[in-house]
Amino acid sequence: MGFPKDEATGDYDSLIAQAEAAVEALRDTYREQLANDVAALEEVWARLEGGAPAEATLAELHGIAHNIKGQGGSFGYDLVTEIGASFCDYLRSGKRSSADERNIIHMHIRMLKTVSENNISGDGGETGRRIAEKLDVLTGRSAG
Repeated sequence: MGFPKDEATGDYDSLIAQAEAAVEALRDTYREQLANDVAALEEVWARLEGGAPAEATLAELHGIAHNIKGQGGSFGYDLVTEIGASFCDYLRSGKRSSADERNIIHMHIRMLKTVSENNISGDGGETGRRIAEKLDVLTGRSAG
């Protein structure tokens, strides 16, 4: 059976080009969304540091991180998804009361900000590998 033929052109190239253009347009929109999500994380973090109730603000951080985790890979930002997954896992671990544990939470936000501001897509290459390794060590996800 296969894919339907594009009736206007009679070939699949047109459909593929249209799909690629749509994904590229969404990728541009996603970059803006990621910047907005990072700004939201920073705002929630500032409230947490300012003494807002921990459980509610940590739950809010988790919600934003969960969205980031779910969307990044769909738009070619695999490193964003990896950082988001680490962030969600860490928040669910219950480690978040000591200064060091709070620093790890903040580190995830800073890493997402770095990726967003520098438009680091894909796996981030060498920079992405170093970010992922550092987060793995900090969160205890590696033997490291």
